[in-house]
Amino acid sequence: MKRTIILVLILAAVTLSAMTATEKSKGNKSAAMTTSITGSVVDEITGETLAGVSVFLEGIDQSVYTDFDGNFEFTGLTPGEYTIKTILISYKECTSKVHAELKKKNTVDMRLKSVAK
Repeated sequence: MKRTIILVLILAAVTLSAMTATEKSKGNKSAAMTTSITGSVVDEITGETLAGVSVFLEGIDQSVYTDFDGNFEFTGLTPGEYTIKTILISYKECTSKVHAELKKKNTVDMRLKSVAK
């Protein structure tokens, strides 16, 4: 009876270990099938980088803010066409389309117009 219980416990541990390894390998495959989009946002006239700009990916409700150097990054994206929208007080909203591909540097640089004049 003890041998049967021990055998069942060993079999359960091996099965659980195999299932965990399978799930990890599935996770690695999906990570390999994603891409990213990076970019920067600057003032159209001065060329000065703009920090704190809200940058949205339309249709998937993902957003980030530019850092102090005006840079932003979206990660974990499936390849395809995306529309990027920027919003900053005192600047006009700006949109740009980008086609994100695997194994390619997907970048978009956006130049915002001030609403003053």
